[in-house]
Order: sequence, then C-alpha cells, then structure tokens
Amino acid sequence: MKNELSGAEVRVLARELSTMLQGAIFDKAYQVGERELVLRFRGRGSLDVVAAPNYICATRYRRPAPKTPSSFAMQLRKRLGGERVTSVSQHGFDRIVEIRFENHMLIIELFSKGNVILTLNDWKIIGLLEWQRWKDRTLGVGRVYEHPPGGPEPGSISEGEFVESLETSGKSVASTLATRYNLGGRYAEEVCKAAGQDPKAKYGGAGGDAIWKAYRSFMEKVDLPPDARIQEDDVTAFGGEGEPRNTFNDAVDDYFSRREDADRKDRRDTEDIVRRAKISEILAKQEAAYAMATEDSVSEQLAGDMIYQRMGELNAAYRIVKDGRKSGLSNEEITKKLADIGILAEVKGHELTVEL
Repeated sequence: MKNELSGAEVRVLARELSTMLQGAIFDKAYQVGERELVLRFRGRGSLDVVAAPNYICATRYRRPAPKTPSSFAMQLRKRLGGERVTSVSQHGFDRIVEIRFENHMLIIELFSKGNVILTLNDWKIIGLLEWQRWKDRTLGVGRVYEHPPGGPEPGSISEGEFVESLETSGKSVASTLATRYNLGGRYAEEVCKAAGQDPKAKYGGAGGDAIWKAYRSFMEKVDLPPDARIQEDDVTAFGGEGEPRNTFNDAVDDYFSRREDADRKDRRDTEDIVRRAKISEILAKQEAAYAMATEDSVSEQLAGDMIYQRMGELNAAYRIVKDGRKSGLSNEEITKKLADIGILAEVKGHELTVEL
C-alpha cells in the first residue's frame, strides 16, 4: 500500500493547493489525531485542508473535531485567524509545502514522522506540532527554521551533473532516482524501465543519456495537468490504470481518507474483540463463582437441616458440658458423659466438637 507521497507528487499537489487557497482567509485549526491537523479556510465558501505526516490535501471528508482543542491548534487560531494566504509552494523538489500568510508561514513537512511548523516571516519558529532534533538541524520554538538537505531542483541540474550523480551514488539507479531526486520508488522504476535499465542494478557507465532522457520526459509530465488515478494500493498523478479523478488533490483525498476510514474500522473491530474477550472472561468468572456459591449453599443447607434434626441431642450435649464445668469435671470425664447421648463428641477447653 502507498504510505507516502514523492517529491513529484508534492509538486502537483502544491500547484493545485495554490489555486484553491490563494487569497483564502484562515479560520480555524483542529488537531484531529496525534499528528494530524485540519486547517479551515474561508473565502469562496469553507475549505478544509488536512495535514498528516505523509500527505496534505484539501478534503471533503469531515473529521470529528475534539471537544477541547490542542494547545498548538489554539496557537494557530490566535496567530493566523483572519490572515490571508498569499502563496502556496513546494520547497525545491522536497516533500515540504509552505503556506505563506501576510505575517506568518506554515511549513508542512511530509517525511519521516511529519511536522507542522509556524514561523514569522523571518523564519523564526513560534510554534510547532513537535520539537524534533536531527543530525543536521533542530526544530524548536525560538530557533530559526532550517530546511533539511534536499535534492536538486529538476530545472537546475545538467545532464553531466545527473550522470555523475549516478556514477558516484554507490546505490542502484532506481534508489538514486528515488532518494536523491525525490521521485519515489514507483516513478524511479518507471524511469529505469523507460531507459531500458535494470532498476536494481548500479549504474555501469553506459546508457546515461537514455536515463537522462527518460528522467526529463517524466519531469515534463510533472509540469503538465495531472492524469490522476486511484488504484487498489496506490494513487498517482501521472496516468495508468485505476479510477480517474478530476484533480490529483481529489485522488489523494479519496485514497488516504478511505485508508483512514478502514484503519479506524480495524481499530474499532480490534477494540470490540478485546472488549468482548474481557466481558467473556468476567462472565466466566462470575458463572464459576455462582456455581461455587450454589454448591456451598446446598452443603450449608444440608448441614443446617442435620443440625436442626438433632437439636435435642445438641442441647443435651450443651447442658452436660455446662453442668460438668460447674461441677469441676475434667475434659475426659465430660467426654464420657457425652457418649451416653449417642453422638461422638470431644471437649477441649472452651470448644465442644461433635460429629453428627
């Protein structure tokens, strides 16, 4: 299953979001999951944008809002409320979308665990979804936001630089295209196949011009209107089989929203199974306790009936012990007298034991 977007797909999404959000006014923010935000804009009607760790899109699916907004959602409302969107863009060719407002910027990182960072126009961080420390940068309030080291902008690299990067990569051709050029695994393999190269093989010094041409041909698709498709386990902006959508944003929205609905249903089903198992365990213990109590009740009732039936003999035994104590008889002497009433009995101190 597709779990994240490539740099090429983020390029298409950023372009579509720019058309939808340009001039819109920020209204509210909701944190609808541990790492998922819904940003509400108003302008030509109301528009919700969902920002998750692995994707971003305008959505037509309403997520249930929490009763109490998170502190970060409250900060976004306070800082951005009423501000107008001036631009939406991708940073370089990375999986980063930057929404610029009149006085602030909202940076959505769509890699690793994801993050949403609120900065002033001078890039100073004033709020973020999660503080993070990386090898080459730290994200925290009061620090200046630094972009992570990224791949080259497609329009700024020459064929010679491209081929040299394949030669020095040390990885397979597909892996180099997927990571260094942010194509993602699927499109990197498609470029290799179009160039007649084995995606799993390292670059061997031949066919570099074919790979370059296939790469440039793919990049031309990125700048064209998308041919958005949803497949069973994937979503793409660049044609092929599957359900067509008018925009790539719609395809991403349908694909990931369906995934989230399915995940929520699976969690509910799992929770129901666990809950039923606990109830069954409690019921089994209660039934066992009831059976034991019933058994004890029958036993106690039989004992009570036997005591009642021989109450005369027990009263006689009690009088013998009482009178014997007054007369100063020993335990052995009292026990001999008890033998006369027909029940086995023994006296020890203040305790009389009888066997009925």
